[in-house]
Amino acid sequence: MKLPKQLVEENVESDVRLVLEKERIPLYSDSNFFIPVLQLNPELAEQLYRAKFLGELTVSYWAVERTLENELHGLQNVNNKSDRVSRLLIVTNDGSPRFYRQIEFLHKKQGGRVLICRLDIDSLLMGNILKLKDKQVKAVLLNRKESVVNVLKSLL
Repeated sequence: MKLPKQLVEENVESDVRLVLEKERIPLYSDSNFFIPVLQLNPELAEQLYRAKFLGELTVSYWAVERTLENELHGLQNVNNKSDRVSRLLIVTNDGSPRFYRQIEFLHKKQGGRVLICRLDIDSLLMGNILKLKDKQVKAVLLNRKESVVNVLKSLL
């Protein structure tokens, strides 16, 4: 996995990589696709809310899928499909097996540009972090490189 160049320039890429490799789990019970498990901390919660406030966060699986499909279509039109991480898809720990299979299928279509991680919280807490009162949010996509970098640095 190629992390964003800004992490290399700031000399934190290896530290971020260690955090991402610390705990990895299969996306669902029968999956061969392993994803990092992230632990919530105050800085991470702040960066997620900040990204939402700036309009750099897509909320809900269906909106995430549409956003990524549109971006992929545009990238294919200009023949610019990179395998460097530029998007971060975060899912909660309370999705159904069907939901996680959809996430895996999305990953297969999108390739290495989308890093998928599981945040070890439930969807209600994710909604509360984003100030969406009592709304369950199972998936969010950070759709700007700066927000991706800020969230990844918040893991340190």
